[in-house]
This record gives sequence, structure tokens and C-alpha cells, in this order.
Amino acid sequence: MEKFQNKALELAWEALNWTDQAIQEFTSLESLPEPLDCKPGCHYCCYNLPIVTAPEALFIGYHVEQNFTDQAKKEISGSVEMILERIKDLSPYDVAMIRHELPCIFLKDGVCRVYPVRPAVCRACSSTSAEHCKIIFESKDHRARLRCYQQIREIFQTVHSRLIDRSRKMGCQADALPLAVAIRDFFRHPDPIDSWLHGETVFYLNHST
Repeated sequence: MEKFQNKALELAWEALNWTDQAIQEFTSLESLPEPLDCKPGCHYCCYNLPIVTAPEALFIGYHVEQNFTDQAKKEISGSVEMILERIKDLSPYDVAMIRHELPCIFLKDGVCRVYPVRPAVCRACSSTSAEHCKIIFESKDHRARLRCYQQIREIFQTVHSRLIDRSRKMGCQADALPLAVAIRDFFRHPDPIDSWLHGETVFYLNHST
């Protein structure tokens, strides 16, 4: 990843870079009982409503703004509207139970369109059995647990909580945000990054706001 001068983007860049390094260090241990089975084209975990921090949302939004064509942005906007309409008035539990109907707004043809800037929750979403992930997804039994290493989950939890804590200490909005909501609000706002840095509310948690 390139280095950023903007404080919000730099905060996200450093956190995600640390996430990658921590996961790589853990998975390189010789004593690891099973290797991770995640690979390109395996996207069962991409049917979900990822929760991100504000710095991550700003980082992803900036990437889309700078690198996506107008047509691609229009497609993503359509995906956002579809997802938010589908989960309107649903509880978090009900949303979790229909996750097989909720492809990530950045998933296209089985590939993540923002892979280089994907949030910590996606970087830490890993499994030692792609076949087990497939079975869970196709059975729609979302109460079943993936075969993941707890240590990698803890890496995510550490990064997520640090980003929220750092945002709060900076006097900035520190809510945990559904990715679809965050991207919707990023592109609704005329100057989301600088406004966030000045302590203004940029993101609204209500799906229908």
C-alpha cells in the first residue's frame, strides 16, 4: 500500500498494514496444525454485511472515488440500495440469518473489487476448510461456526477496537458501521474525510436515513 498524508487515510492504512503483518506472522508458525484454505474464487464469506470503522470506511470510499469509473460507481450505488432495502426494518439477528442473500456491495463475479483496501474484518475472515464454508453457505445454517483460528479473530478485534478508540480520542465519529451504510453516506457527503477529521457526523446508522 502507498503511504498517505491525510490523517484519516493514514490511520486506516497503518491499521490494515498491521493487520496483514500480524496475520502473516501467525500463519507462518511451523506449529500451526492446519493451513488456511482461503484462495481466489472462494467467496462464501463475502455474503455478509461487514461492519467497519469510520477510518476504514473513509479509506475504502476514497479508493472508490479515485479509482472507479462512473459506471462502476453506479453499479455499487445500485448494490447499496438493494442491500439496504432488503434489510430495512430487520433486526441484527434477522440480518445474520439471511446473509446468504446479501452479497457484499463490492463483490462482482466472485471477486472483491476493493481487495487492496478491504477492511480488517475481511482480512481476518479465514478458514482452514473451504469445503466446510461451502457446506455452511449452501445449507444456509448460519448458526454453524467456520473453522477459524481464534488468534486471527483476536487480531481483528484488536484492530477494530483500536481504530474506534483512536477515532474517539481524536474527537471524531467513532461508530461501528455496516459497510453498505458507510459507503452510501460517504458519497452523499460533499467532503466526508475533512468533515470527519473536524469532528462532524458523516455516517448515519439508520439504514433508511
